[in-house]
Amino acid sequence: MEKFFKSEEDYAKMSSDGKIGLLATIDEEGCPHITFMSSIQPNGQDKITIGQFCEGLSKKFIKERKKIGFMVFTAQMEVWSGRGEYEKTETTGPEFDMYNNKPLFRYNSYFGIGKVHFFKIVSLGDKTVLKMGNIIKGALKTRLVAPFHSKSKKKALNPIASKLFQQIGGLKFISYIDKEGYPVIVPIIQAANAGTDRIVFSSSPFKKEIKEIPKNSKAAILFVNLGLESVLAKGTFTKMSGLIKHGQLNIERVYNSMPPFAGYVYPITPIQKVTDF
Repeated sequence: MEKFFKSEEDYAKMSSDGKIGLLATIDEEGCPHITFMSSIQPNGQDKITIGQFCEGLSKKFIKERKKIGFMVFTAQMEVWSGRGEYEKTETTGPEFDMYNNKPLFRYNSYFGIGKVHFFKIVSLGDKTVLKMGNIIKGALKTRLVAPFHSKSKKKALNPIASKLFQQIGGLKFISYIDKEGYPVIVPIIQAANAGTDRIVFSSSPFKKEIKEIPKNSKAAILFVNLGLESVLAKGTFTKMSGLIKHGQLNIERVYNSMPPFAGYVYPITPIQKVTDF
């Protein structure tokens, strides 16, 4: 059995409840779909599990297209990212009991963990520590180039989503599909929307990882903050360019992952009259 975790400390931090977890799946159009999933945690040296407490598209996508990407992001700005493949889903067993005995779910009257999904780890990168100074520099560069891309013909982002992407304190992540068909997640906290139709971001930090994103590829950018507000924009990533190196996502679809309605909010689907009862 291959051992993916470098130390017991890394294993413990990735197992803790006080972290942000992200799951990247592949949607029906071959575009990445990123979901906030704090229940991600290791299961031995070569697997991870995810506890499911609500329905969403990602649970459907993992069974239709088994390749996933995942990321763990701690309060200390430590980041681990990896790739995996879906194996099975259980509704009983030790992992199921472990999740439901956690304080968040054990004492919650409204929801608990209903299913546990298991994934084989294919690769796991080394721990990276983000430095706030580099994030601030990247955010300032982004805001210098954003006005040059701020067209709003489609009005893809509504006013609420636009305000979210402008939050400097919010977390943003981009996902794309690599050459082996796995979704890859890269932090781009420096990102911001340019008008309503584009999201732009400078090349730093994570310059090396951002450079790997193929030009004109399908990609998705997730915003999430500590208040658990989130929105997902999907579209086409253009190549890095400009005197201040930056990339942009031309938005084609917007997915609202917050309750009470989880679903696509752009493009707007016309309401159809019900004729069959």
